[in-house]
Amino acid sequence: MLQTKYALENVTLDFLREGGSKTYIVNGEKKYLLKVIGSAFFGTAKQSVLVTRYLEENGFPVPKTILTKTGEAIVEVSDASDSEPYLVLLQEFVEGEEPNLENPETAEKVGTLVGKLHCLMERYPVKPVLRDKQFFIGRYIDFLRQKSYPQIAAYEELGERLWKKVEKLPYGICHGDLHRGNLLQTKHGQIYFLDFDTICRAPVMFDVMVMCDMTDYFNLQQEDIEITRAVYEKFLAGYTKHHPLSPEEKLSFSDWVAIRHFQLQATILEIHGINCIDEKFVDYQLYWLNKWIEQQEIK
Repeated sequence: MLQTKYALENVTLDFLREGGSKTYIVNGEKKYLLKVIGSAFFGTAKQSVLVTRYLEENGFPVPKTILTKTGEAIVEVSDASDSEPYLVLLQEFVEGEEPNLENPETAEKVGTLVGKLHCLMERYPVKPVLRDKQFFIGRYIDFLRQKSYPQIAAYEELGERLWKKVEKLPYGICHGDLHRGNLLQTKHGQIYFLDFDTICRAPVMFDVMVMCDMTDYFNLQQEDIEITRAVYEKFLAGYTKHHPLSPEEKLSFSDWVAIRHFQLQATILEIHGINCIDEKFVDYQLYWLNKWIEQQEIK
């Protein structure tokens, strides 16, 4: 397929990882990243390619999509031996590692890029899925009802209180999973943005929070809160040069950290099933949230 579609000769493949797709390194005259995507992820994969191509054409740092000989960005393959078709995506290989946001210069640089990203996405011609209260809060409450969790009233009250504080904040087109693992920094300091599978319309502060939150999901420590505060401050110095944030948005950071726990728990349960966590785990997450809310808000 690489020979016939991309005119790549004398290449070898090294398996890299498997998640929603199988990813390989293509070794040859140049290095490439090859993704083989199952039919269950066709929609998100095609969306991700459209966004990446849009950003690439507007000069934003994303890995370059390698087109086929006939100009296709993504290829659907169906072999007689396979029960289902699959998609193939070829991109340039970017050598790098996750950037260290505890470095003030890096945090400000990432903030600048995220601000530019949000501005560019305001002009994106395709309307993505809307993420609202049901996605951020309601999904997890629904799972807790299914599990007959005895303290569900505490989660319901907390969810209502948190959403009331953010429900009027401005929406924009967000990356949707903008954690540091979806960035690559090269040895020359260039930062690339990856994996736009979860692009959505949501409050832009969600992206900002996910990038800047340095707290441990399972163990809340004062030191991590202080690091988060410092990262957030430097990030905003870069971000607000390109994308404005109201005082209400800036003050909502701590609320979004708590909301993230509702959202992420629901996503984990969707992927791994309702029995992947027990009552003790849910209890501890409630303890974490209450402890977080008791802390001084990050200004």
